[in-house]
Amino acid sequence: MRIKRYLARDMQEAVALIKQDMGPEAIIISCRRVRGRGLWGFFVRQLEVTAALDERRVENAVAQSAVAAGSIGTGGHPPAALSGGNIVAGGQPAPSFSGGAAVTDLALRRELAEVKSVLHRLADSRQGSGTQEKEPLLKWRRVLAEMEVEAEIIDELLAAVEKEVPEGGPEQSEIVEVALLNRITQMVEPCYQNNGAGRVIAFIGPTGVGKTTTLAKLAAQYRLFYQKNIALVTIDTYRIGAVEQLRSYAEIIGVPLEVVLTPQEMRQALESHAQADHILIDTAGRPSKNLEQVLELKTFLEAIPEPRDIYLVLSCNTKYRDLLRVAEDFSRLNYNKLIFTKLDETESPGVVLNLIKHLGLPAVYVTNGQSVPDDIDTLYPKKVAKLVLKGGEQGAGSGA
Repeated sequence: MRIKRYLARDMQEAVALIKQDMGPEAIIISCRRVRGRGLWGFFVRQLEVTAALDERRVENAVAQSAVAAGSIGTGGHPPAALSGGNIVAGGQPAPSFSGGAAVTDLALRRELAEVKSVLHRLADSRQGSGTQEKEPLLKWRRVLAEMEVEAEIIDELLAAVEKEVPEGGPEQSEIVEVALLNRITQMVEPCYQNNGAGRVIAFIGPTGVGKTTTLAKLAAQYRLFYQKNIALVTIDTYRIGAVEQLRSYAEIIGVPLEVVLTPQEMRQALESHAQADHILIDTAGRPSKNLEQVLELKTFLEAIPEPRDIYLVLSCNTKYRDLLRVAEDFSRLNYNKLIFTKLDETESPGVVLNLIKHLGLPAVYVTNGQSVPDDIDTLYPKKVAKLVLKGGEQGAGSGA
């Protein structure tokens, strides 16, 4: 294994140096900003990239390619082919995997997230492959990568808008921005079909994401702005002070609060407020890896009749691969909509687009502060596009 460090001004220059020195088989294993050398270097930060090359693997790959070419050329069979999803060698299928080895699509995405984070930084290395992008596209590729939009989504978006970019002219970047706004809007629009609100709304999610505060904001808006008949229910009797916090909100808003301890009490509470326009249900935060606690919560949710909405509440300042894991773990609860909190605590809201795209579910609200009932806003396709392209600058309160 050959390992070497390179200093460069940016990732594009680093990739060019690595390819020139170690060849296209090299992989990047780390990347960080460091200060330059000498007195003036204190004021200039450079990119230190560490690359590795497995020379034995390269030699083996060359040898296998030669054997494969010889075998095919003499009328034989290729040494490996795909059959029924398994690799076949010499006509015999490789062992298959079943049972506990089955992995969901979300699990695969979570495991690949770390690899994709490297691909984000290498996204514009295509310049060295003869498919050079126009400068405005490169600029927006960097912007989207900084927003932590997934590399495959960036490729899909830029491939779609490339033909719309004219040659030359200072207005190119603005044209690309408008085209991206439209493309992102079109990308997420199918997720927002049939997006009406259920009469009963439950809020689920991991600890610390702001479920109770988000519920209070929506309850206050329903009651004070739209004069809806609202009732609150909580099953969060685990967290110290949780019931008292929600009771304070209920008294300020002027709505009833029910505290339930069992699924049977949940049914009774819902029946006693059958005339309410909306019933909002607060739940205890659950560590998503704790299957027992997640399944306990499921028994309460199964007591809720249709029409209902189950909102998975997620924080914008959580790493994307962790959001994928949470989304996978809570999928047992059959949530159908997303809410993102703490927009004001992140500079990379691309995770909102990533989750909408990969889950196929709408993100219906975003919060950007603790003020009740103000710091919450509705999300819709065009707002999602603006949120990503502006990096959260417009905040949740921007117009259409």
